[in-house]
Amino acid sequence: MRNFENDADYERTCFQLLENSLKQKKKKIILFIDNIDEMLSKFSKMEHHRLREVFMESAEIRVIGASSVSLEFHYDYEQPFYEFFRMPSLKGLTTEETKTLLLSLGEHYKRDRVREIVSNQPGRVEALRRLTGGVIRTTVILFQIFVDDTNGNAFMDLEKILDSVTPLYKNRMEKLSPQQQGIVDFIALNWDAVSAKEIAQKTNLKSKAVSSQIKQLEKYHILEKEKTDSKNYLYRIAERFFNIWYLMRSGRKWDEKRVRFLVEFLQIWCDEKELEKRALKHIEALKQKKLHEKQALYLTEALSRTPLRRELQHRLITETRTYMNYTQSKLKNYLCQSDEELQIVAIQAIEKQDTRTAIKKIEQIKNKQGEDFNALGICYLISQNIDNARDYFLYAVEKEHAGAMYNLALLYETEFKDLKNAEKYYLMAVEKEDAIAMSRLALMFFYQNINRQGALKYAKNAFHLIKEARTAIAYSMILMWSNEIDKINEISKIFLENQEALEGFSESITQFFLFLITRKQFYLALKLFNENPYNLKDRFKPIYYTLMHFMKNDFPNEYRKMGGELKETVEEIIEKIHKMEKDYK
Repeated sequence: MRNFENDADYERTCFQLLENSLKQKKKKIILFIDNIDEMLSKFSKMEHHRLREVFMESAEIRVIGASSVSLEFHYDYEQPFYEFFRMPSLKGLTTEETKTLLLSLGEHYKRDRVREIVSNQPGRVEALRRLTGGVIRTTVILFQIFVDDTNGNAFMDLEKILDSVTPLYKNRMEKLSPQQQGIVDFIALNWDAVSAKEIAQKTNLKSKAVSSQIKQLEKYHILEKEKTDSKNYLYRIAERFFNIWYLMRSGRKWDEKRVRFLVEFLQIWCDEKELEKRALKHIEALKQKKLHEKQALYLTEALSRTPLRRELQHRLITETRTYMNYTQSKLKNYLCQSDEELQIVAIQAIEKQDTRTAIKKIEQIKNKQGEDFNALGICYLISQNIDNARDYFLYAVEKEHAGAMYNLALLYETEFKDLKNAEKYYLMAVEKEDAIAMSRLALMFFYQNINRQGALKYAKNAFHLIKEARTAIAYSMILMWSNEIDKINEISKIFLENQEALEGFSESITQFFLFLITRKQFYLALKLFNENPYNLKDRFKPIYYTLMHFMKNDFPNEYRKMGGELKETVEEIIEKIHKMEKDYK
């Protein structure tokens, strides 16, 4: 080829040499080109024509290209490559395919940590697979994150991926016309599918203009449509990860929270057993001041809304507050309050995570009372010395301390799984009219599906003693179990119309809605969603769409608004409800 560099027809001469050589050797050439859109965009129109001519006339060369954006010249009838390429869309990886890919990458690059994460933290992989739609490019990015990040969590993994795809997605938006950008902005911020009429109203565009632009955006694979019972369609962002990126980078604070709530829900659903380990690891990272302030806030906020022990939850929040003060971060204003404020000097030491000081101060007390032994038990509980915690709770119980009776019962139920002893100490606290112990005992009976009459008695007494979120949730659950539905609407307002209760007892409230659906109280559940002032549909979005699944006959189009990233989660919830129906006939 170098011999013909000065020829006027150098390109055609070189191609002829190549083609003749391939024919002579009876060979074919396949070119694999990533980001083929970037290469073709640099070609002139004449070069496009010439390349088309090569593809049409030569059987010796084939091209397989990959592009993360739609090729505009493939859909423009004035361009040489109009409808020329075969354009299959790659589907997202399944759970098993994602694991296989990550394990293969880890083996190829000799990274044992990847196998450890896939084996021991399946929820981390699965939560991000659902959010990213199983996109292969994103999964490969995840591989590098797994290798580099020794204290990772799903939210910060998501932050890193968002940073890496920002140039790509930003360029995608900039290529759109102003009208198209306005349409995408509205749909992305809305998150759920919307109608063309809604788009026209919110963007101040005429219906014809909206329809025309939607067609173009569908061609570019930016929008996808969902059929309804009428001739009209619903539209949503086709690539859900692009939608998440837009919310996180362009949305308002509440939009960002919607994504965070989704991550939180998926993490809880996929990896419930890892919650306590995550909390302890997060506390350690906060103490060592390793974390970015945003990571410190978001993970604490997410974990504080999961069913952690109250002591651990308080420790988590106060440590985060200490860290925020150290960094002088403005984000500390968004940190939620702890469930309880500690009172004596020893308890103040626990606030600072200084359990040694707390224990030392309490041990200096000569005439120890029940509350002192109870505080010691709490200190050892936070330090994960479960045996010592049990011993000190026992000392406090001997001194008739009702709180220790409850703590001991809770310890037997959750840590030792000894329900017989748990019931024994709950009943001791019940005799002292400890409303929380009554409520917890009722729930223990409920989850074990035993002693329904006893559960109803304890839940009712607890609620009449203290009308607060915990007793109200328990009473509502037991009333449903006993088929006394008429009282639930009023009682549920105590926790559903209370901001702190919604943040502090989200998992319990989730169970409340699941059992409400199990009991086929669909219209009551819908009423609670619709009349609530705190955006329950956003907070418990998977539960809401589960409800819509069971109410398809009444609201055929509402279920269709659900994005694909929620499909598997909702199916899992539906399966759980069917199991609960059998268990609680």
